Amino acid sequence: MKSKIISSLVIIMLIGTYIANSTLAVTQSDIDRMRQEQERIQNEKNEISQQKETEKTELEKINEELNAVNNEIMALEGKLTELNNSISTKEAEIEDKQEELTEKEELLKTRLVSMYKNGGLTYLDVLLGSKSYVDMLASIDALERIADADNKLIEKIKSEKEELEKIKRELEVEKSEVGSLKAQKDAKSVQLNEMQNQKESKIASLSEEEKAKERKISEYQAAIRQGEAEIQAEIERNKNKNNGASQVQGSIDNSAGSLGWPLPSAYARYRYITSYFGPRRQPTAGASTNHGAIDIGVSYQPLYAAESGTVVTAGVVSGYGNFIMIWHSARGQLYTAYGHLSQIYVSVGQTVKRGQQIGVTGNTGITTGPHLHFEVRVGGSSSGCRVDPLNYVIIS
Repeated sequence: MKSKIISSLVIIMLIGTYIANSTLAVTQSDIDRMRQEQERIQNEKNEISQQKETEKTELEKINEELNAVNNEIMALEGKLTELNNSISTKEAEIEDKQEELTEKEELLKTRLVSMYKNGGLTYLDVLLGSKSYVDMLASIDALERIADADNKLIEKIKSEKEELEKIKRELEVEKSEVGSLKAQKDAKSVQLNEMQNQKESKIASLSEEEKAKERKISEYQAAIRQGEAEIQAEIERNKNKNNGASQVQGSIDNSAGSLGWPLPSAYARYRYITSYFGPRRQPTAGASTNHGAIDIGVSYQPLYAAESGTVVTAGVVSGYGNFIMIWHSARGQLYTAYGHLSQIYVSVGQTVKRGQQIGVTGNTGITTGPHLHFEVRVGGSSSGCRVDPLNYVIIS
C-alpha cells in the first residue's frame, strides 16, 4: 500500500512539474523520468503477470489432483456401502442359523425328554418289546439313525453358522481397511481444498495488483502525451518567435567553421569523407543521385551534436534508417541531421549541448556499409534547403 501511495505522489509531482515549468529542458527531463517510471511499473506488471500464470498452472494441478482424490473417495464410499450391506446380510444369515440351531437343539432335547418320561426307554426295553430279533434290530437302528441325524443336522448348522461368522469377520476387516483409506483421502481432500482456496485468493490478489499497475501505466502514458504536446507547442512558439526575429534582423549564423565536427577528433580528416555534397553516381538502389549531405566512412563511433539545440526528430525515417535532426534556434533557422545510426540516445523535444553524445553511427537504412550521413539545412523549417556541410565545419 505504501509503494502505491508513493507512486501516485510521484505521478502528481512530475505532472505538476512539467506543467509549472516553461523551459524545454525541465519539461523533457520530467518526461524522461516519467518514461523511466512507466518502464519500471511495466516491468513490475510483467513480473506480476508471470507470477499469476505460474499460480494458475499450479492451481490447475491442484484441481486435477483434487478431482482424482474426490473420485477415489466416491469409489471408497461405494465400497463401504457395499461392505455394510454384505455385513448386514451375513448378520441376518447368522441370526437365521442361530434360530435354526436353537430350534433343532430344542427339538432334540424335547425328544429325549419325551423318551425319558415314557418310561426311560432303553435298548433293553427295545429288546423286550420286540416281537422278533429282526424287529429288535430294526428298532435299535431306527433310534440310532434318528439320534445320529439330529446330531449331524446340529453340527451342520453350527458349521454353517461358523462359516458365516468367519465371512462377517473378514468383511469387517476389509471395511476397517477401506474406512482407514477413506479417512486418508478425506484428509487429503481437505488439504487440497485449502491449497485451492489459497491459490485462488493469491490469483485474485495478483489480478488486483495487475490492474493497479495498468492504471498507473495509463496515467503515465497520458501525462507523457500531454507533456510531449506541451513541448511541441513550445517548439512551434519558439520557431514563430525566431522566424519573426530573423525577418527583422536577418541573422542566420552561416559562417564557415561555426559548427563542431560530429565525430571523435581522430576522424576529422577529409580522407574519411566517402561521398561529397552534390551530384553523384547512385551507389546502391534507392540511394540519391543528388547528394544533399556528406558521408563519413566510420563504423559504429560515438556521434556528437554539432551545436546546441532542440531535437525535432529522433527515430526511423525512410531511407535514413535511425535518424536525428536538431534545430539550433540560437543560430536562426539552422538544422543539422544525422542518418544511418545504430543507436539513438535522445528524444524529440530534448535540449542538447554542443559536443554531447546523441547516438552511435551505424548501417541502418539504405547504405552500402557503415557510415555517417551528415546534413546541414537552412530556411524556414526542418524541410528547408540542404547546404554543403563543409561550408559550416572546419576539418583538416
